[in-house]
Amino acid sequence: MNRRSAYYGLRLGEWGEYFHVPENLGMLIRSTPWWRWRGARLLMSSMHDPYLPELYWPRRWPRRVLEAALPHGVRFTVLTRSVLPMQDFDLYMRYRGQVLLMSSIPTLDDGFARVTEPRAPPPSARLSMLRRAKELGIEVGVVVAPIIMRPGWREDLERLFEALAEVGPRVVFGEVLHARGLNLTRLIKAGVSVAVGPSVDREVGRVFERLLREFGLRGAYWYEFT
Repeated sequence: MNRRSAYYGLRLGEWGEYFHVPENLGMLIRSTPWWRWRGARLLMSSMHDPYLPELYWPRRWPRRVLEAALPHGVRFTVLTRSVLPMQDFDLYMRYRGQVLLMSSIPTLDDGFARVTEPRAPPPSARLSMLRRAKELGIEVGVVVAPIIMRPGWREDLERLFEALAEVGPRVVFGEVLHARGLNLTRLIKAGVSVAVGPSVDREVGRVFERLLREFGLRGAYWYEFT
């Protein structure tokens, strides 16, 4: 987003460049009628990573949401690039079957990830977290995104699928890099060659769907252009 974003009546700045926690978040969690969503599956979260370090420490907000909702039979898909969910594996195990831990892993190249995701733990650490979760009986999934078409991207994607097949995630989803907001500008400034557009989307989708079949994984590629 190029425009400045406003939430809670505040001018917070450019998308991705601000962090704001409502002062009454604890009260909101406690007063939410979680029983209304018994049996429903909620995504945590669609706006930002729920396990941002600033969100987890010191108040452990994501854990407090889960502690309030899970006893009422609410189901969660937790989508994160963090490894902080390991702090809550005891909770995931207590409510086994209600939490699907989804990790966003776009590459197995830790060096490339340091350029494209400088604030996130390396992909190898996220993969290790999923392995540990599976050992504990926690359901896991993967979102391979954003897939950036660059030299060697096919080989990188094949290595990733080989590693994912060993883990055995419930589902694997993927999508190409979207040309939105400051995505392209930031990558170009970091020296990353970027290719986007309908033809790129189709080619990446074909490779992704082939790898799903070859490695016997369930999932889907999310096409941006149809």
